[in-house]
Amino acid sequence: MNPESRSGLILAVVLVLLGTVTGWFQLRGLRHLRGRTHVPSDEFGYLRSRHRRRLLTGVLLAVVGGMIGGAYLAGMEAKVDELGEKKPAAADPDAAKPKLTADDKALLRFWGGYWIVVVLLVFAILGLALTDALATRRYAMGQYHIIREDHQAKLRRDLAVYKQQKQAGVRGGRLGGKFGPQRDHDADELDPPVSDR
Repeated sequence: MNPESRSGLILAVVLVLLGTVTGWFQLRGLRHLRGRTHVPSDEFGYLRSRHRRRLLTGVLLAVVGGMIGGAYLAGMEAKVDELGEKKPAAADPDAAKPKLTADDKALLRFWGGYWIVVVLLVFAILGLALTDALATRRYAMGQYHIIREDHQAKLRRDLAVYKQQKQAGVRGGRLGGKFGPQRDHDADELDPPVSDR
């Protein structure tokens, strides 16, 4: 086995393992999501779509790995390399080009189509990864805006309560601190404490 075949097979095994593990985790996540109760509808929709996208990505990774490994294990790459070695050297322009048989042409057509499919699947994986990243960002920004609006609403409510208490002259209340209840010193001066004598 030449170094190119060994590298191709290692890449194929890694992709198949990565796709299988990814798919397993996503299936587990989907089962866990179905078992959860009281999940907000927007969160449920986001998580379900995310698990499905990543499951599809794992399947495509495994398929790409299988196709790469299949090309080397079936000997297709070795046969195409042999056809490439039959070409005359570029330094000898007078040498006759070897004629390809019908089987050779069919092999080359199949080989070209095979690798075009692999490249298209790789682009599909990249597209799914980009879609997943954008969906995650959109969901995170939506949650951030909800949290920020909730926080600002609480601040506005506290400010309104503070202003209302200040206008009414109330010293205690929700805000506490230096605005908490204080003794009325004027009343103390008018009614001195009674001694026991």
